[in-house]
Amino acid sequence: MKDLNAFIRQVKLNCTISDAQFWGYYSICGLLMRYRELYRSEHSLKPWESIPNDEVVPWIQEREMLWKDLEDTKLQRIIIEGKSYDPFDVDSINAALEETGLVYSGGYGTFNKPTFFIAKLNAIKDLLDYRVHYTGSELCRDLAASPAMLQGRCIYVRPEVLTVFIWDRFQEMKAKRFSGATEEMFSHYGIGRTDESSPELFKKISNIASDAIEVFVLHEAGEAYEDDYSHDWYEILSGGCDKATELYLRGIKDILADTSLIGPLKSIVGNRNRPRLSFFLAFLDGIRRQVFHEIRDAFQRFVESGDWSFIEAARIAGYRKTERLQTDIIALWRMRKDIADVSAYVRDTFQKPRAEKR
Repeated sequence: MKDLNAFIRQVKLNCTISDAQFWGYYSICGLLMRYRELYRSEHSLKPWESIPNDEVVPWIQEREMLWKDLEDTKLQRIIIEGKSYDPFDVDSINAALEETGLVYSGGYGTFNKPTFFIAKLNAIKDLLDYRVHYTGSELCRDLAASPAMLQGRCIYVRPEVLTVFIWDRFQEMKAKRFSGATEEMFSHYGIGRTDESSPELFKKISNIASDAIEVFVLHEAGEAYEDDYSHDWYEILSGGCDKATELYLRGIKDILADTSLIGPLKSIVGNRNRPRLSFFLAFLDGIRRQVFHEIRDAFQRFVESGDWSFIEAARIAGYRKTERLQTDIIALWRMRKDIADVSAYVRDTFQKPRAEKR
């Protein structure tokens, strides 16, 4: 590629256009967190390096002014060597990048937000029928950063993003916001609550990410495996459902993937991999924890007994439950094509007080 910088600028523009149109979906805290990580990424800062307020505040102001200018702009086609590509034609763009040692990804994330990145390509391996791309340092990204993404027959995994997630969880543990599975997870890798932020600690956390990223690879493989209703599910998510409904729907799909026969939990149990089990539990939070509440009690029994059958029983229960939930939602959708019915089902299932459900 003759002009790599021009390509990066084009992708960065699409990242900014996407951010301009979707920043309002985040809470204030969520947006501030994403500002911080995007700033670190663009300025190549390590997690333990401080962000100077006199630099980040003007950066945020400039970014928000740029968003205002771009909020009505359509995503741009990518021009490489005079040829025009749809920004979601990932296979063709990566074919054009083949000699550069880079990898490109473009897809849709939570809230149907377009998400893009360019990164160094560290490795490629095959898993079942899928090609897994392991990325290194990132040259360009948007506000949304997921550790892994499934696109067609390819899985893109981002250990750099996961390392930041784990680093942030360590800081929260130091502030005594997390214990239990989180503390156990870190202990398996020689990290304690009293450790200080340093390059040495960052290396240990990077080692966690290198191991735990396989949990995300298997999650994406499980999601691809459980694709019987993928067209209907996409229709529902694109049908204008409210934020809470979308998050619950994604939580159901996530747990279905995690507990499937080729998902991470089956592999964890089969290999008796306690470090990855504690990682899985440490990052099972929010709505996913509510959807898969069985695993918490199972983990406590496992800790007391060392009996992996408790985890396997919870996996099976979680799979059967989310499979039933998905089937019910799809049947409801096919019958009336009314997103309000789906939202009401979700509220009745998850959001009513327990006493009312009885």
